[in-house]
Amino acid sequence: MKIPFLHRKERLPVMPSSLPPGTVIAFAGQLNTTGTSVTAETIVGTYGWLLCNGATYNISDYPVLSSVLGTLYNTGSESNDEFSLPDYRGYFLRMTDMGAGRDPDSGSRKLPNGQTSAGVGSVQSFALQQHQHTYNGAETAAAEEGGGAAAIALQGYTGNATAQSGPAVQTSTETRPLNTYVYYLIKYV
Repeated sequence: MKIPFLHRKERLPVMPSSLPPGTVIAFAGQLNTTGTSVTAETIVGTYGWLLCNGATYNISDYPVLSSVLGTLYNTGSESNDEFSLPDYRGYFLRMTDMGAGRDPDSGSRKLPNGQTSAGVGSVQSFALQQHQHTYNGAETAAAEEGGGAAAIALQGYTGNATAQSGPAVQTSTETRPLNTYVYYLIKYV
């Protein structure tokens, strides 16, 4: 099977600009100011994307994006003529539950301004699903004449509980799936 453009030396055609303002994409390229790769200013100026870093802008500078986002991502520190972008730094994106019941804690979600919301723009803190273990140890039964109590072992266990050696447990300061860093960009035109 031949992949289009793979054998050609010319560049791929530019992606059509039919993506609506407010569209968020993952960008896997380098963004810096050293001149060795694409700068954030190039992405903004040439392609119409902004970093999803929580920056605040004047509504008059990005009127279309401002009309799409409104004050959804505002924290409360913005003036009346400003709006804020989503701040996705360090977050995994998750589609809204929309009544599917896959997010049992959707009622605990908050908007950047602290208001409770289960809609777009709401965030949820980290969590580790509750779990527990049961150990059925030895019980003591009444002894027959002659004194003392006899221990009865349940499920073959006697004595104190011990841990078996096994692979080292990976621990950290957070619970997270395997992941990779990308930049999230939002279309402004």
